[in-house]
Amino acid sequence: MKNKKDTREEPLPFDGTMPEGTPIPAKKKSGTKKRKKIIIISVFLVLCVLGGAGWYLLYGNPALLNRAFQNLHDHAADTEEEYIFYPADYDLDVTTVREYMELDRDIHYKNGAETILITDANLEFYGPDVQFFKQYFASVITGDHETYNSLFTSHYYETNDPHSGFTQQMIYDITIEKLSQDNTDAGIAYTYNVSYKIRQNNGTFRRDIGSDGARTQRFALLESDGTVLIDSITTYMQ
Repeated sequence: MKNKKDTREEPLPFDGTMPEGTPIPAKKKSGTKKRKKIIIISVFLVLCVLGGAGWYLLYGNPALLNRAFQNLHDHAADTEEEYIFYPADYDLDVTTVREYMELDRDIHYKNGAETILITDANLEFYGPDVQFFKQYFASVITGDHETYNSLFTSHYYETNDPHSGFTQQMIYDITIEKLSQDNTDAGIAYTYNVSYKIRQNNGTFRRDIGSDGARTQRFALLESDGTVLIDSITTYMQ
């Protein structure tokens, strides 16, 4: 039996060309590069907006920036931590507490590199600003809220309420540090850093510190016609 003739054609050698009419696949675009370009443009636009806003706050309206920082600072200062306070005893005479009377209850006055102990014996040798603090702490220690309330300017009470009352406070380790003194149209302006501790703090005077803890405050004083009053008190963030 004869074999059938093989009629299959042998394939031609590939010469590098494509037959006419052969569809060519479309080239895919790079999605990664496109996304990167969009991200870069977006970041640039955000930086331009932030830069413009910063320029406006710093140069166009500095008062707005100062007010924003002050609001942030006041909010932080008003935020009370959770402290355990001692029971309030309005009948307590702190001079009968022996442990308190043995503590350092004098005022330590810092002016530059010099620190001086202010006592009743040498108080008269210092200016009205230093003498003011003697009266201020005496009113707090004795629980005299009426005298305490009289030590503030009317400007202070535009944003603060008078104190309704507090017990005698066992204050000690008192330090006042003079930062500046300037002549203004309203009088002589002083700024001080003030720090002290309260033994067995009951929270009737200050609720932002615990017993035997300290938190520095910035006092702005104003002397007018020989009288010194507190124009503002700012508590530093811890």
